[in-house]
Amino acid sequence: MVSELEHVVLGVVRLKQPCSAYAIRMVFAKSPSRHWSGSAGAIYPLVRRLEGRRFLKSTQRKGDRRKTRLYRLTLKGRNRLGAWLRPPLPDAAELMVLDPVRVRLRFLETVEVRERYAIIAEAETKLREQLRRIGFEAEDARKRGDRFLYLSHRGAMRGLQAQLDWLHEVRETVSGTWRV
Repeated sequence: MVSELEHVVLGVVRLKQPCSAYAIRMVFAKSPSRHWSGSAGAIYPLVRRLEGRRFLKSTQRKGDRRKTRLYRLTLKGRNRLGAWLRPPLPDAAELMVLDPVRVRLRFLETVEVRERYAIIAEAETKLREQLRRIGFEAEDARKRGDRFLYLSHRGAMRGLQAQLDWLHEVRETVSGTWRV
């Protein structure tokens, strides 16, 4: 069994090969998504596991005193990545990710009204900041001609905009203007 994170790492290697484990780690560290950890303690052992399972192969960078390993997908790794990318996708329940804002707002009735507004306002601010940041990254990807990274960022932006629209609905509910 190959985990979702392992599949994502295979995809990163496929896009950037040959690349070091550090380069893989930096993709996660620079990502606007914090779904997976980009920590050295998560990525380096995972890359070694994938190599041990023969999804990756490595060579030592020539002339490098640090003995940096450069990774490429093997045929087995390319086949595994391709199988993961193709249908069937996970069931809808598996596609829903943890949303800390949505989880917290489920319990808004447990705090005073003024606190509800403060919580909503902070969520809106953070979502707008993230939307702005990803917008810059999308534009950069578009300018560089990286269409699938651009589209990935656009998908994230649409999700963030949907959350902002939903927070507007939450605000109306708190203010008492919402009707069933």
